[in-house]
Amino acid sequence: MNWMGSISAFLPIFCYLFLGVALLIGLFRFMETTASSSKIRKYARSLRAVDYRRFQDSDHIMPVSIILPATGEKDDVLDSLENLLSLEFKQYEVIVVADSENVTVWTELEKAYGLLPFCQPYKKTLAAGEPSVYRSSRDVRLIVLDQTFESRAGALNAGVNISSYPIVASLNTNQRLTKDALLKMVYAFVSDPACIYIGSFPRVGCVDEETWEENESTLASMQNIDHLRTLYSRRGGYASLGMYLPEQDCFGAFLKSAVLEAGGFSKKASAEQADLLLRIHVRMRREKRAYSVRMLPDPVCCQIPASSRKQACSFAGRAQAKLRRTLKQADLSARKLPGVRYTMMTVKFIPVIELIGAAFVILSAIVGAIPFWFPLFYLLISALLGAAQSAAAVLLEENAFQKNTDTGVLLRQYFLAVLENF
Repeated sequence: MNWMGSISAFLPIFCYLFLGVALLIGLFRFMETTASSSKIRKYARSLRAVDYRRFQDSDHIMPVSIILPATGEKDDVLDSLENLLSLEFKQYEVIVVADSENVTVWTELEKAYGLLPFCQPYKKTLAAGEPSVYRSSRDVRLIVLDQTFESRAGALNAGVNISSYPIVASLNTNQRLTKDALLKMVYAFVSDPACIYIGSFPRVGCVDEETWEENESTLASMQNIDHLRTLYSRRGGYASLGMYLPEQDCFGAFLKSAVLEAGGFSKKASAEQADLLLRIHVRMRREKRAYSVRMLPDPVCCQIPASSRKQACSFAGRAQAKLRRTLKQADLSARKLPGVRYTMMTVKFIPVIELIGAAFVILSAIVGAIPFWFPLFYLLISALLGAAQSAAAVLLEENAFQKNTDTGVLLRQYFLAVLENF
């Protein structure tokens, strides 16, 4: 009994300790948001005087190879491909890696684009299969590779092997690009000659810039707010450390020479882009070469929203789990990088501490060690801190990019930013 009484006496102390930790985490996230938002707003202001049309016609523009692994439903593949072929860019190619054994997708590609077998010599630099090459009789920019789909990394390596241009970008079939996405990405490469990778964190919603936040469901808007909160805290924090690590579902572009030097995408990695970037970081630092990795904060990529809350949570959970596994599998030299430690703290340790704290406070109230109002106060504080961060992310996004001037839409976004946390 004395032993139980001693434990009950210490429980309130731990509860107040967890409350203090929750407040510190909230303060830390506000510091993340403040630091990254200042950089993003400064970047956005610097681009307002950029004449992209003039850059489009200049000799400094770099052609791009876009690789699209044809996973998913045929409608997603065709819609994504149609979106890519409609981009406003001077010179680029789209390489679709498909599997003819997936008869539905392959038949639709043949019918829509008139695929013809093509004998195209290429150097098999990266580990990949030996795909059959097809060209479109209706669009010279389209190349389709017929390869047994063993892994996404193998599909990306096959695309890099066959690519013709110095920049290679990858995309998922559930993502869409704005018309000027490649133009802004290539401009970022040209403006920084040392840059080897540029990543763009996708928003959630419609790719049409004029209706990006209009006519969206409540669930889609909440998913977009969650993405904005992540962008203006953790992703901006990675970039400020020079260690931007993309999750699995991010649109990104590599300098092809850096991909080849690092040995391409690894089939063992869960998040292929993050794993490749880690290996490039280690290689560049070991060889003491000047390089940079940047985040493109512009809203140039959007992700099709999940159709249900369960699906949305599943997508987010899988993306986080893949990134954690990739960091865990990285070698010791990669895990010593400052950005990796920061990433592990934000995607692994902080969520675990928050979960333990909430469970501990609730159990303490159940056994009678603290009054019942304390866990309600604890959860209310946590929700209010998250709501403030979400509302700040919505405000910063609008301040930086002025995507929407409709007051009603903005008020709805602020309301959902608060509601989403509760």
